[in-house]
Amino acid sequence: MYVEKNIFDNIFNTIMDVKGKTKDNAKARADLPLYCKRFDLELTEINGKVFKPPATYALSKEKLKIVCEWIKKLKFPDGYVSYIARCVYLQDQCIYGMKSHDCHVFMQRLLPIAFRELLPYDVWSAITEISFFFRNICAHTISEVDMKNLEKSIVITLCKLEKIFPPAFFNCMEHLPIHLVYEARVAGPVQ
Repeated sequence: MYVEKNIFDNIFNTIMDVKGKTKDNAKARADLPLYCKRFDLELTEINGKVFKPPATYALSKEKLKIVCEWIKKLKFPDGYVSYIARCVYLQDQCIYGMKSHDCHVFMQRLLPIAFRELLPYDVWSAITEISFFFRNICAHTISEVDMKNLEKSIVITLCKLEKIFPPAFFNCMEHLPIHLVYEARVAGPVQ
């Protein structure tokens, strides 16, 4: 579950561009010319000032407001998740203090819905695939055929994410899902 929480935090904070928590900062953008050819994300200098061009995966201020207001209005059955609305700060347009179970539910159920109409299709589909991966790997029962399909699809999903996010986004935690299917096959479904 902590692998899922860490991946959720990285994806969510980078999309929401949470100051101090995003993986898309000036240092990450400065590394782009060294590690990959993504000219649209590289830092640009105009009149001696360095600017970070907007990324396709980062939300604008208006879209941030839409997401925060949507999360603030969410209602759940008792005991399903804690009161997520308490984590939303509308004036800062950010979300802080989600518990690991809240991140678990958000990653598996709400992430594809929250960003459906706000992100470009290729970004949204990659995020949806990682969300469905965690939903399937955490299911109470999972067939051997489904595990083999998950094992193949997670590699492709992570490749899609690598094409979207900067290299600094990826640490060892983002690559662990590749091994989770094998672990589930050996030890049983994730509890």
